[in-house]
Amino acid sequence: MKSILSLALCATTALAQGIYINSPAAGSQLTAGSSVTLQVARYNFIQSVAEVGLGVGIESCTSGCPDPTGALGTLVYNGGYDPQLGPGIHDEYENFTITVPDTKGPAQIGIVRAFLVGLAYTITIGSAVTNVTIV
Repeated sequence: MKSILSLALCATTALAQGIYINSPAAGSQLTAGSSVTLQVARYNFIQSVAEVGLGVGIESCTSGCPDPTGALGTLVYNGGYDPQLGPGIHDEYENFTITVPDTKGPAQIGIVRAFLVGLAYTITIGSAVTNVTIV
């Protein structure tokens, strides 16, 4: 029984440390070459967290979308991540202005995040995706 509880606690802790994309919403149509706001949010943490950074890419998905931890496609942001609490939102987030690539059709916005977590600041890698259409 103890091992089941330990496993459940580890899984819950891992899930609670994730990021997600608030905007653009899944299924959005983005205009090629335009600038859009990407809002990346993270869940509140119970443990210490030190952000290392994010890589954001947009990948054409004509034959299926890859896992963003393997390839991001066209890199549209690479740098720091300093999410803050905002009005009316319960989780911390940061907005980024990105430029949509010229390749039209189904696409995936993929994010890879590196951060340090816990008392020993263990390196952790997380990812998030949303599918969009570039018109």
